[in-house]
Amino acid sequence: MELSRLYRSAGLRVGLLVLFSLVLMGQGCPSPTPEPTPTPTPTPGQFVGAAVTAQETQGCQRCHSNHYNNWVATRHAGAFQTLVAAGQDQNPACIGCHTVGFGQPGGFVDAATTPQFEGVQCENCHGPARDHVNNVDDPTKRPPTNIAASVCGQCHNGAHHPTFDEWSSSGHATVTQEVAQELADGTVANVCGLCHSGDVRKLAYIENVTPIPADLLKGVPTNQMNGVTCVICHDPHRKTGNSAPTNTSGEDYQLRYPEVRSPVASNSIAVVTDASRYNICGQCHRSRGRVWTSTTRGPHHSIQANVYIGEMPVPDRTEPLVPNTNTVHRFVPEQCATCHMQTKEFESNESPADSGHKFAVNLAGCVTVGCHPSQEGVATDKTTLQTFVQNSLNDIAARLGDPSTWQYSAEGGPADQSSIPDAIKQVRFEYEYVLYDGSLGVHNPEYVKRLLLDMDLRLKSVGR
Repeated sequence: MELSRLYRSAGLRVGLLVLFSLVLMGQGCPSPTPEPTPTPTPTPGQFVGAAVTAQETQGCQRCHSNHYNNWVATRHAGAFQTLVAAGQDQNPACIGCHTVGFGQPGGFVDAATTPQFEGVQCENCHGPARDHVNNVDDPTKRPPTNIAASVCGQCHNGAHHPTFDEWSSSGHATVTQEVAQELADGTVANVCGLCHSGDVRKLAYIENVTPIPADLLKGVPTNQMNGVTCVICHDPHRKTGNSAPTNTSGEDYQLRYPEVRSPVASNSIAVVTDASRYNICGQCHRSRGRVWTSTTRGPHHSIQANVYIGEMPVPDRTEPLVPNTNTVHRFVPEQCATCHMQTKEFESNESPADSGHKFAVNLAGCVTVGCHPSQEGVATDKTTLQTFVQNSLNDIAARLGDPSTWQYSAEGGPADQSSIPDAIKQVRFEYEYVLYDGSLGVHNPEYVKRLLLDMDLRLKSVGR
């Protein structure tokens, strides 16, 4: 397999307007430049356009009809019409990201001369296709695919459309350092890479390549590895119907997985590790099946979906450590996105748009869904809860004592794990379950409080 094709650039000045919750014209465009721009004369060039038209008989549609038929229903296909509706279709600052090849030989000139290049089309993402259609049997002429977010970022950036800029500052932008080094060393691609590496995930879940070899990315410099990029979460070719039903914008964000899922809580290892039951975030932010009897490592740092649902895997044919408990936040209409992907339209350069792709907590969502009367009030509630949970965790850690006596064997604990009482094994698992959720109780306050109470009682049962 040519791994280099994972990193090839499409080489276009204009990039994929990939399918984020941010809609371009919904947030405005820059003001037209004051200098008049001469209209270039159309010349034969490198672009063919998506559709077979009177102007272009070799459009991508001729051979790629499935992709074309799906794409034509998306917002990208009508991107130029959003400029027309906003009176910006003569604005060169906007046209470049709403057409194919504007300013390049054989690209878009104007609506009257080159209507076949209106909208965001195949060649915005895959590169000019003229050489390919003239040499369809030559694999070296095929337009490349590139999952790098920088392709999308050529248009989705700046104060009006900051999706790429925000994503670049998020944890999704890079492969976790430890995992990246293991991937470069030639291991874990078929395990950790499935969520940490966009390159691996694309092959496994988009191209359905199986099996994924553990050494897939061996020797690839870590700074050339793709994290969780745009196309990992969004399908650039079609509407999917996976946006939340309560989405007030009416947009289909072309998500690869449902934005909202409400599975029944379970304690079965087989169930909690089944990605198909979770929403889009839970595809990765879920249990990997470790239970309190595991001795080498504790719960993975990814169990946010499970805490939100109020569930925990336990050894087969055993009782849960605490009852499963629904979160009070189960009614928020867009689940994770309600708090982690709040958006705001552009007002000024001092008050730019917000696409929500930092994935940081924004308490405005707590108010807009009607659960809390004010951001100040919810901030106080959040601080009170998190302070209580953190203090409780500190108390549990102090009562557990020296970590070398109770920690997992791979994390500095005793090699002979059989010397650790079951009550301590149960407490250490619950302790890390709460800790690694990362929200200090916010995802599911009542469930976390039950876990903290259970830890306290189990420690008292062994005199701690």
